[in-house]
Amino acid sequence: MSLADGLRRFAHRLAGRNLPADDERLVALFRNRAELKKELSALDDERHRLLDRLKLQEGATMRVEEQLAALEQYLGRPDEGYKSLAYFQLRAVWRAAARRLQQFSDELARQQKDRERKNQLAEFDRTKRARVADVDRELVEARVLADQLQAEQRLGEQRLASLGGFWNYFRRRSLLESIASRRFRIDAAQTMVTDLTDRRREIEAEPPPLFAGLSVDGRRAVNLAVIAYAELLHERLAATGLSDLARQSTLRRVYETSYGGHDECLALMQRASRGMTDLERMKDDLAGIKARTEHLRRSASYRGVDEVIPTQDSLNSAAPVLLEEYWDVYKALVR
Repeated sequence: MSLADGLRRFAHRLAGRNLPADDERLVALFRNRAELKKELSALDDERHRLLDRLKLQEGATMRVEEQLAALEQYLGRPDEGYKSLAYFQLRAVWRAAARRLQQFSDELARQQKDRERKNQLAEFDRTKRARVADVDRELVEARVLADQLQAEQRLGEQRLASLGGFWNYFRRRSLLESIASRRFRIDAAQTMVTDLTDRRREIEAEPPPLFAGLSVDGRRAVNLAVIAYAELLHERLAATGLSDLARQSTLRRVYETSYGGHDECLALMQRASRGMTDLERMKDDLAGIKARTEHLRRSASYRGVDEVIPTQDSLNSAAPVLLEEYWDVYKALVR
């Protein structure tokens, strides 16, 4: 195709003239080619992204395999077996306490959500009833006015029918004007009754609002109770010396730990086993948790009006629990 032909076809297209079928097909092919190039480029980018992710996953898998191999060699030494058992039992104590704390947080958040939703629905129903009552008052007034106007209209029409003779001409004309004027008022009153009736139906049909989530005060209340519960768990396990040992097991690898000889490891394993049993059988002291929560609330301060996690400095008694993140407390707090 020469340059002149191309310019001519372009001018024809600008002028709105129809191009030959071959030219239309050629234009469609060019468009399809451009779209295919875009899709090919996007697929190529996706391919490179997946290859990068595959390399990262292969690296992570290799590191895990190396750790497992090192652990197998370490556990293959008889003198390290009891220490490893004690280490993993302490890890189990930590996970049990963290799991119990998370369950407590989830249940408390659910109860708080149900309570706030119930209050929201109660407030919605109260407001709806008040609005319906206001419309009902207006509706009664509008119906009374419409009935009164219609009664006056009937009396006026009866009086008009009774006025005969030419001498009552002016009275009839005045009465006709009054009847016509009153008819407009009757129509307006009936329209008002219809509008108010429709408005009442609309209010009654309004669905309750969606629940937007826990309020700031609700989340603060849940978080203070969770911190109080974490503090209670810490004190419960600290009485047998398990709190700090369980935390150390999350900070160090099994190769870096030392619990003494065979007898010391056995004694620690027995303590950890009793601690696990105690956690499983432990009954929540709701009164004690409430008292701890109230104590924390009196001193709790926040960095902003929308913050729901108190500062560590404001919670003197529970500061170690937050500072050392016992039982993964920050994961259990609601945001």
